[in-house]
Amino acid sequence: MKLQFPNPDELDLGMRALKAMALADGEMHQAERDLLEAGQAFFGHHTPLDTLEPSTPEALAAGLLDPAKRLQLMAAMIVACMVDGEVNAEEARCLRDFATALEIDDPAIRQVEHIAKGHFLRARLDILRRFWAVEKARQLAAEQGVGVYFKSLLGLLGVRDDKEALARWATLADLPPGSLGRAYHDYIVDNGFDWPGSKGAPPAIIAFHDFAHILSGYGTTPDGEMLIVAFSAGFARHEWLSIFTFVLSQFQLGLPTAPRVPPSRMTLQPERFLRAFQRGAAMNINLNEGWDYWEVIGEPVEDLRRRYNILPESHFVQATATASPPP
Repeated sequence: MKLQFPNPDELDLGMRALKAMALADGEMHQAERDLLEAGQAFFGHHTPLDTLEPSTPEALAAGLLDPAKRLQLMAAMIVACMVDGEVNAEEARCLRDFATALEIDDPAIRQVEHIAKGHFLRARLDILRRFWAVEKARQLAAEQGVGVYFKSLLGLLGVRDDKEALARWATLADLPPGSLGRAYHDYIVDNGFDWPGSKGAPPAIIAFHDFAHILSGYGTTPDGEMLIVAFSAGFARHEWLSIFTFVLSQFQLGLPTAPRVPPSRMTLQPERFLRAFQRGAAMNINLNEGWDYWEVIGEPVEDLRRRYNILPESHFVQATATASPPP
């Protein structure tokens, strides 16, 4: 998604709405304060947080008219709703009120409401069926036939290996150091992961996520997973609000949303999370749509980063540091 930069009036309204979200349960927790202050620094909002008056949904809707900016702010409000490590009824109601005023009817709002009610399984099922891998599996099935589903199911159930996939993965060890394929080989081996398609392992489609790790440089620790999902949300075009509920439920709330992945709590690093999203949004390609890693498997990772405009975090930090604040 293209990153939207609000004008000063829109920015002030957005920060006031985020403060209303943070105060929905009666107090502003430190994690909420850290998030809002990171947002202020990121976009250049200079009103002291303690003097900022919360907005009402109606005031926000009247002053923020652009649909893309509304949707981006709703993503920020979802993060603010979940950042303190829990979601209660007051927070879910506040989120719904703002979504209604902004005329946003997105499944992610319902997912947050399920979590607030303790309906974790319903939230998980709704999140997972909208996960990027589901849409990618449909695309591959359309291209390669429904056998893609069958092979994936047999692997997940531990019935049999996908021998064709494993034979192809084995060739990556012979590629030169620094190439995408060799980096993927080392990524699997160094992390002790099973090769996609082997018995009990994730299907080969998970490789798209793995290659995003390699191209972005983000690791596989819980905080790294939080960053890679923000990065992926930046270049995604499909169900991207649910991407945020997915990663925050897993690694901020500590709910077992992702299959076979241990959950963690309170791993969000607000400033880096925003930078990761900014990095993904600056890309000129969506890795989940129309990209075939086999076509570039032998090319150097650094060349691909330049081709796809994957810039380092330092690029954006320096750009912000050198920008002049408004008078």
